[in-house]
Amino acid sequence: MKKDIAMRTLPLFWAMAILVTSASPACAAPGDILVKIRGGYALRSGSSKPVVAIGEDEVRVKAEGAVGGEASLTYFLSDSVAAEFAFGGAPYDLKASGGRRLSSAGLIMPMVVLQYHFLPEGRFFRPYVGIGGAYAKFYSEEPKELLTGQNLEPPISYGVSLKSSLAPVGQLGADVAINDRFYVNVDAKFIAANSRLTVEQGSAQQTVDHDMRSVMVSAGVGFRF
Repeated sequence: MKKDIAMRTLPLFWAMAILVTSASPACAAPGDILVKIRGGYALRSGSSKPVVAIGEDEVRVKAEGAVGGEASLTYFLSDSVAAEFAFGGAPYDLKASGGRRLSSAGLIMPMVVLQYHFLPEGRFFRPYVGIGGAYAKFYSEEPKELLTGQNLEPPISYGVSLKSSLAPVGQLGADVAINDRFYVNVDAKFIAANSRLTVEQGSAQQTVDHDMRSVMVSAGVGFRF
């Protein structure tokens, strides 16, 4: 019985395989341009935990994960090699273990990645890997309740800043064609930036190393020119 089912299923499997490889979506070709818009979530690793002196206490803070977005343009240099130019962003908050925030900030990252596409002849499924670099730009840093909630007398001013820096990028993803022009994209990027966190409390200032380790997992849609 099982053998009969297998024998009946095998021709169907091969028919589907032939259909997938011969259907309408086109193969990648030199000069192709892909435009993508993605949304996703930035996972921030626990290794990013600088110790900061708050008043008389030392507090360990870490970066929180956040929802983000990204737009990119991919240019095929050959059937298998492409260059991606991307611009992404997400909030960047630092919190203590108790949940109170040390600071909030925005993070934007222009990126350039060289990609290798494993199945350039694939008409539906096209996985790829990439390696490149990004510039991690922090902006609009603001001190939050971990600092401002100390209620000191007399009151003092507070400030927080994060140093922007270059970062290597590793990428893994795939394009799934809907038709000759439109497709769905899934993508994951690992980004490792070495930054510096500066905390100001009145006339006192402290600067510590801050290693940013993020994995941006995203999905979106794209269009091929």
